[in-house]
Amino acid sequence: MKSKQRTLILASALFAALGLMSNAHADQRELKHMHVGGGLSHPPHSMILQVQYPDIVYDKTSPDAHATSLDVYTMDPPEPNAPVMVFVHGGGFRVGDKASTKDLDPKPEYFNSKLGYVFVSVNYRLLPEGRYPTNVQDVANALAWVHDNIAKFNGDPNQIFLMGHSAGAALVAQVSTDETFLKKAGKSLSLLKGVIANEGSYVHEIDPKRSEATFGPEWRKASPSQHVSKGKGLPPFLLLYVKNSSGISANSEKNAAEFSELLRGAGVRVETLGLDHVEHFGANERMGEPGDVITLAVENFLSSIATSKRPFGWSTGRPLN
Repeated sequence: MKSKQRTLILASALFAALGLMSNAHADQRELKHMHVGGGLSHPPHSMILQVQYPDIVYDKTSPDAHATSLDVYTMDPPEPNAPVMVFVHGGGFRVGDKASTKDLDPKPEYFNSKLGYVFVSVNYRLLPEGRYPTNVQDVANALAWVHDNIAKFNGDPNQIFLMGHSAGAALVAQVSTDETFLKKAGKSLSLLKGVIANEGSYVHEIDPKRSEATFGPEWRKASPSQHVSKGKGLPPFLLLYVKNSSGISANSEKNAAEFSELLRGAGVRVETLGLDHVEHFGANERMGEPGDVITLAVENFLSSIATSKRPFGWSTGRPLN
């Protein structure tokens, strides 16, 4: 009985501490935000705390403000000069959302609390309104907003990384190879320090019929493979793909092989990882799970190019006292 009472007292104290912290900091910023926290469902079962800033509009000229908005996640309190990971969701260019738990899974807590990154999840206009080049320009405009504003969230504008899955992978590859989009947003490719493209289409000539249906008459121009050349200052790439697959992933291995060959030929650093333990969606959802090869590949890639000195390891955020 005493043990049970002691557990209840400790639990009450914990929730009271969390409530006090939330109330103490809820009005410190003009942006809408929320303090969230909880214990990890896997080892080391640490208590993590985050601040979420939802629905920040990065392009106010868009008729649909939600389609050109993003969410920012930081540790609570944020770590100073943290590198930044910008994530672009998938969905066949037709569906999906920056806040979808299926797309995000453990990524916000993983990048915040284990890797020490500010995490940004981006929306873009979907088909038919968002047909190429509109959707790529949306991603470029979001990156420009991050570069101009992320210091307010303790992010380092000189350490911005970009990641996407499926349709999002195609978009990040497009904006990372065709400099015209970032240039139109007032930036350059030097803004990007590294790109993680997961299960995307980069060589549209592999399936021209599907590419034309998706990207319209400019489908060749929309192909990242058309924009790879030496001397452009393209960022390092990590390409993840499902091996020997069919269905949605039918051309993933071929896309990764041909695109990586083009990048290497242009003197761009590129790493590839074929996955045989997941399918198309699992390649995204398993990222951040402890011990998974996808998680390890991401950590090895980032640790080799990021200038942040923070060692990767779970942080509990704000002390509970």
